Amino acid sequence: MTATTDTLLALAHASPAAVAAKDKQAWLDLFAYRHVVEDPVGGRPVHGGLYDRRSGERGNAPLDRFWETFIAPNDIRFHIEREDIVDGLNVIRDVTIETGLAGGVTAKAPMHLLYEATLDDGEPRIRRIAAHWEVGPMFAQVAGVSPAKLRVGAGMGARMLRLQGLGGSLAFGAAVRSVGAPGKRAVQRFVESAAGGNEEALRMLGGRVVTDLTKTIAAGDTVTASCTVDGRHAVLFAYLNRKDMRVIDARVYAPSA
Repeated sequence: MTATTDTLLALAHASPAAVAAKDKQAWLDLFAYRHVVEDPVGGRPVHGGLYDRRSGERGNAPLDRFWETFIAPNDIRFHIEREDIVDGLNVIRDVTIETGLAGGVTAKAPMHLLYEATLDDGEPRIRRIAAHWEVGPMFAQVAGVSPAKLRVGAGMGARMLRLQGLGGSLAFGAAVRSVGAPGKRAVQRFVESAAGGNEEALRMLGGRVVTDLTKTIAAGDTVTASCTVDGRHAVLFAYLNRKDMRVIDARVYAPSA
């Protein structure tokens, strides 16, 4: 079987559908045997198909724990902001995720989602999900001294410690540290230099002129942005050296002409 645009879109759409239906097995079945989930980018990646010390075997136990920690207790809705982009075996989604937590607490996170697919035994499967969203603003929405928010915080903390352990819980919190505003400014300068004819910047952008950067998101070492290329919606992924805030790699995803 080959991966067509339709099958890749169906694969990407099946993930939020399984989440909305709270169908854990259907969601787990979407992934290749070896897989990576970075959610959020900048946190500790979830690796499948490698030896897992907690379960004592290879498989998808870490992914199962991710579901139980972050998906099972919550009501998660995807709000699609722009058309999905298929590029090779990749699907890029420009969305806002709305998460309903206990006690009526709700948080929203603007997000760029990258699904990387592979053919696993001839079937399209998800090899990697990279969810680019900012942890700090999400924390700010659920922090507070109201009884509902205090219960949410206590429940989240206890659940993470039980399922992710101390190391995993600390790693999630550490994701708040990203390239931040300095990284966003560096990417803006990078895009402007490419538009001004900088050959190295243009090379990294595949020769494309990127304009109209909006919805810039800093996650880990990466800045993503909704943008325009050749008059059409696109998404820019720029990867930075965190020591000097220099763009060292970039990829522009745009719909086929």
